[in-house]
Amino acid sequence: MTTVRKSAKTMIAASPEVVWAALDAQFLDISAWAGGVKSSVANPATPTGMNGSAYGGRICDVDGVGVTDERIIDFNADNRTLTYSVHSDGLPSFVTGLQNTWTVRSDGETGSVVDVEMAAFTKGFMGMVGAIPLGRMLGKAAVGLPNDLKVHLEQHS
Repeated sequence: MTTVRKSAKTMIAASPEVVWAALDAQFLDISAWAGGVKSSVANPATPTGMNGSAYGGRICDVDGVGVTDERIIDFNADNRTLTYSVHSDGLPSFVTGLQNTWTVRSDGETGSVVDVEMAAFTKGFMGMVGAIPLGRMLGKAAVGLPNDLKVHLEQHS
């Protein structure tokens, strides 16, 4: 098994409370701000939240991937950290799963710093070969997804 990880840091001109609410209380609303996410609804396989999260997971329809099954696997409201797994039949067969971790903290003034780490788990020879282009895709997503959130929150604040 190969693990590919990419991370990025994004500054958002919104309080940590506002940013955290977008990730927790408004977890199902990702389609309102994330480019490529056409729709998102509660995941019926995860009807309750974890460790106090508002939701247990979501089902999204994502351009180029199709339907994703996303489940919160770690949640800490005190540290404003959220991790969820992503599975989809639309991913290449050598990708066994994805995982995204978001952490929100104060920038020391009135804004927030959002750290995102994305990981892809692959298998077999194709997983090793595919790790390089997969890493490039994750690198773009690790910057693009929180930037989409930034644009959304800064336009609506």
